Amino acid sequence: MLKLKGYVYSLVIMLLLLFGVNVLLILTNVCEFTIWYALYTILLGTLLLIIIDGVVAFLVSRIPQKWLNPYFWGYKIFKFERRFYEFLGVRKWKDKIPELGGALKNFSKSKVEEHTPQYVYNFITETISGEILHNYAIVFGALIFFALPKYILNFALPLFLINAVLNILPAMVQRYTRPKLLKMYNRMLSQEEEMVYNKSTT
Repeated sequence: MLKLKGYVYSLVIMLLLLFGVNVLLILTNVCEFTIWYALYTILLGTLLLIIIDGVVAFLVSRIPQKWLNPYFWGYKIFKFERRFYEFLGVRKWKDKIPELGGALKNFSKSKVEEHTPQYVYNFITETISGEILHNYAIVFGALIFFALPKYILNFALPLFLINAVLNILPAMVQRYTRPKLLKMYNRMLSQEEEMVYNKSTT
């Protein structure tokens, strides 16, 4: 809950900054629209993006697990990519990103709660699902440009960027976390195979 509050506070602060910049532009006669128009447009755009993100989250949560194969090349994370995330300080802020998997699919990714192959595999596929969700939320967030075609630089573009930032950070966390989980899962499978082999030879 504290993580979600922090996320909401971050969103509110960014929206207030956007509103403040537009008010400044209005007061200096750089823009011709009114303060009320700016407030209405920002609130409308924010609501539309929340709806878009919600619809995307609902649809992605319905993807069958068999389509989320962690060994598929498209979900592969390279070492240089993980190093890049570490360069961005992902270890410091990854635990501050709210995790909504528990609300969408009754599977929380806040921490590994069981150490069984099936649970870890489910955890891995949930990171893939989360990554897809946030990536598509960014892509479909571009609909804001069609919804708010007037004063794009004042409203649509900043709102799109805010939505992109709020989605790309958790997507990074999913990709940063997955290799460690996959390594854990492969180790568990090897241990199970070794146990089966030892039983069959005794």
